[in-house]
Amino acid sequence: MIKGFTLIEVLISLFILSLVAVTGITSLSYSTKTVSSLSDDFYRTTLAENVLMRSYFDESYLTNNLLSQRENLMGYSYVWNRKISVDPNQRSLNIEVEVTSQATEKSTKLEIYKAIND
Repeated sequence: MIKGFTLIEVLISLFILSLVAVTGITSLSYSTKTVSSLSDDFYRTTLAENVLMRSYFDESYLTNNLLSQRENLMGYSYVWNRKISVDPNQRSLNIEVEVTSQATEKSTKLEIYKAIND
């Protein structure tokens, strides 16, 4: 006598296999979206920090009247805007940088104060 699986057993095993496959594909899709979002956040923040620190430490970069620029990082396009304001009461400069991703329209804003020496 030949023994094998019944049709019901085969259908149940295919159903269980399909549930596992759908769960795996869904998890993979979510992971890909998360990695893309995290890398976009990282590049925006890194660009904002670089512009901010360069503005803080490099006097010629601070005074070059460049207030906006488009940058490409790792194939992604970003636009940064820099605002510089003077607070005479506290004798300081407020340097604010906002970076916007062209792909996701998300933005990151950082600011720092720099003391004005006489």
